[in-house]
Amino acid sequence: MRFRRFFGCAVVLAVAPLAAPALAQDRGLTVQSGVTAFTGGLGGQTNVGSFLSLQAEARPLSFLALEVGYEGSANGFEEDNSGALWRHNLGVLVKLQPVLANRWAPFLGAGGGVSYLDPTGETGANVFADGFVMEVPVSAGLEYLLEGVTMGARATYRVMAGEDIAPGSFDEGDLFTAGLSLSGRF
Repeated sequence: MRFRRFFGCAVVLAVAPLAAPALAQDRGLTVQSGVTAFTGGLGGQTNVGSFLSLQAEARPLSFLALEVGYEGSANGFEEDNSGALWRHNLGVLVKLQPVLANRWAPFLGAGGGVSYLDPTGETGANVFADGFVMEVPVSAGLEYLLEGVTMGARATYRVMAGEDIAPGSFDEGDLFTAGLSLSGRF
């Protein structure tokens, strides 16, 4: 039941920037995918995984962008390759992003979010519990703007804090993601 509410909030947040066309000079929907890895004790218990995200973006100023969206990831457990630690995230990112030569848009961003961590498999059930964690993402990247389409690459480091999801130091760690993106602009 908690996951259904969480998913419903994700949909509302993803379309929120699109609902205010008068405030935005430029809007878009972005799909992003890449690799994800936990650090610390949590990184020692999980493998490198993958993620997929969907974000809505609005640009209220020419050098400032706001992203709101959902990101899901899965990192397999080291022990016996049994199960995975699934992550469902709702987040907001504010990007300082000047456009150079009408095409290149490097950016730095920071924001906040909440994730629901859900372990599966025998290892996950024995060591980890499901729960919510807060995230503070710091991101850097570069986008290339074409007519109605944007392609990009970014790296994001997320400081994580929240419920104890495992005993000892197993749940200590942050999250690093790196990926490519494709956006439709309107």
